[in-house]
Amino acid sequence: MNEIFDYISSVLMGGMLMVNVLTANDIATETYSVYEGDMTVQEMLVTTVQVLEGEFRNMGYGVPEAERSVLGADSTSITFLIDLAQDGAPLDTVRYFTGTCSELSYTENERDHFVYRTVNGASGMKVGVVTLFRLRYITMGGDQLATPVPTDRLSEIHEVEITLEVQNPYAVHGAGASGVGSGNMLHSSSYWQQTRLASQNSRR
Repeated sequence: MNEIFDYISSVLMGGMLMVNVLTANDIATETYSVYEGDMTVQEMLVTTVQVLEGEFRNMGYGVPEAERSVLGADSTSITFLIDLAQDGAPLDTVRYFTGTCSELSYTENERDHFVYRTVNGASGMKVGVVTLFRLRYITMGGDQLATPVPTDRLSEIHEVEITLEVQNPYAVHGAGASGVGSGNMLHSSSYWQQTRLASQNSRR
């Protein structure tokens, strides 16, 4: 009888040990996935920000004083003139805008979409993948302009506030659900906001 109890105890102890090992392995795997996901979104964010920040600071460059440099401004899009070739003419029309979430419906993140950049109406270049892209426009006096900014107030834009959120297209793990587009899946995320992005050439 004692031998049976010893055998059962050994099985139970072995089972508990196996569960602990598997749990520790799952935790280690998840921790690595979170770390790797965080690194991925940081790289995605930096790449997108560098493009936006560099060009937004120079919008209106080369535009004559008599001309308006910002042609259109909304919460998720902006169109402006700039001399990209730095040769005086002709001026280039650059537009930034967001695509739709349906373009990335094959990923596990139902909120991700592209930010596009077009030059002179050509096909859009994909600048990055974001889950949030929001633009706000500030006057010299610090007032926020309503969007879309009326045509007669575009020349009042002094600063552009860009808010970005980037999430990993692939989930760390599912919180009770799995598969493409599941709304409650967990994703590594990174948030960035530039509150004082001004171009000396924008107020024309």
